[in-house]
Amino acid sequence: MKILVVDDNNSITQLLSQFFKAKGHDCVTTNSGKKGLTLCLNNKFDAIILDLAMPDFTGADFLDSLNQTGKIENQKIVVMTALPLGDVKLGDHHHGICEVLSKPCNLGVLMKTLTSLTAVT
Repeated sequence: MKILVVDDNNSITQLLSQFFKAKGHDCVTTNSGKKGLTLCLNNKFDAIILDLAMPDFTGADFLDSLNQTGKIENQKIVVMTALPLGDVKLGDHHHGICEVLSKPCNLGVLMKTLTSLTAVT
């Protein structure tokens, strides 16, 4: 599985990269929402893990941009957020979002979620 992780927290991207690579997956990480968008538009990923609360170019900005390009429908996005899940407002972005998980996230649950998403064609 080829996974893109977009999160401004370097500790999180490093941890997830090590975890996924140890499980035999290809993992690309970035701490910038804009760079994540560029990676997403120029590469094919089986799944994207996206933080909502990032400075400058937020997860919502990422989703808006994907929506504007018409590429959001083709994505399997798992949003991870430290916000209470009841406070997460996805608006028109819900089309590409397959799951919303709270931080900190159990890595086993995250892996199970990604496996189930990518098994669906």
